[in-house]
Amino acid sequence: SSGINAEYGVLPYMGFLHWKCNDIKSAPPDSLFLLSRIFPKVEFLLVGCGEVLQPPSRDFHKASKEYNIGLQFESTQQAIQTYGVLLEDQRNFAALLIPASNKALSDDEKVQLQKFKMNVKALKS
Repeated sequence: SSGINAEYGVLPYMGFLHWKCNDIKSAPPDSLFLLSRIFPKVEFLLVGCGEVLQPPSRDFHKASKEYNIGLQFESTQQAIQTYGVLLEDQRNFAALLIPASNKALSDDEKVQLQKFKMNVKALKS
């Protein structure tokens, strides 16, 4: 089966963005500019780092301070659980969810991702 390598930026109540990075170290700092322009203000970016927690690049961290966007790092599995809690609490946040491994998604993983997207849509309505 053919797979896709996907990373998703999630804006609760707004939708999904494709965020081109394979890990947090390759996340472009200027991508935080968009988050700084959203209303209501994004309080922080929840980052699912994959299987292993990683710090962002210095430039990414500097940009988060410049745009006054907090950063919270977790494994992707934990970040998905935290995402649900934050939605219930109606927090203003964005999430960057990097797959737990850098391999192509299996058919089952694609189904799980689709279910996740549908759950987000259901919460929005």
